[in-house]
Amino acid sequence: MASRGRRRAGSPDARRAILEAARAAFARDGYNTSLRGIAREAGVDPALVHHYFPARSALFVEAVYDGPDGPPMDPSVLDEVRSQPSSRQGAALVRVFITQWDRMGRERFSALLRAALTNEGMVARVRDLVVAALVTPLVAKVAPDRVRLRSQLIAGHLVGLGMTRWVARLDAVSAASPEELAAAVGPVIQHYLTGDLGDAHDGPVEDAGAFKTMEEPEE
Repeated sequence: MASRGRRRAGSPDARRAILEAARAAFARDGYNTSLRGIAREAGVDPALVHHYFPARSALFVEAVYDGPDGPPMDPSVLDEVRSQPSSRQGAALVRVFITQWDRMGRERFSALLRAALTNEGMVARVRDLVVAALVTPLVAKVAPDRVRLRSQLIAGHLVGLGMTRWVARLDAVSAASPEELAAAVGPVIQHYLTGDLGDAHDGPVEDAGAFKTMEEPEE
C-alpha cells in the first residue's frame, strides 16, 4: 500500500513524475541507478515504477532516449547540414549538434553517456544514435575515402565536446554559443570530413554503409 502523500497509479502526474525523476537519476548515477531511489524522488511507491515500466530498459528508453519531445537528434535535423556546401558542413554539423542537445537538455546527454559507460546494450544504442543514423550518412555523401574512419573520428570529437559542455560543464565551453563552437571546432570536423587523413595501413576494405566497433552482446 502506498504511503500517505504518494502519487497512486492512475494519477495524471504519477507517470510524468517517474520519468522526470528517472531522467535525473540516470544522468547522475548511470544506467544501474536504484529504481527505489527513483520512486522515492518521484514520490511514488516502488511498485508503481514497475507497474508503468516492467523493465529498466523501458524506463530508460522513454525517460532518456525518446524523451518528452521524441528521440534526440532526429536525422531530419541534418537537412540544415546537407544544405551547406561541402566545405562548410563541418561547422554546420557542430552547430546542429550543440543546438539540438542544448534543446533536449544536458540531463539526457549525461544519462546516455553514463549508460554507455556502464551497460553494453546502451553502447549499441548510443552508437546507432550518434554515428549510424546521423554521421555516417552525411559522411558517405561527401567523403573522398575511408568513410568509417571519418565517421568515427567525427563522432568521437562530438561526444568529447558534449562531455565538456554537458557532463564536466567546463565553464568556457558551457558558456559558448553554438556559433562560437561551430567556428572553433568546425575546422577540425571539416578535416575529418573531407581532409587528407594520411596513408591508410593495409587492412580490410571498409564498407561505407556499415558501422560496428564491437560485437553486439547476444540476447
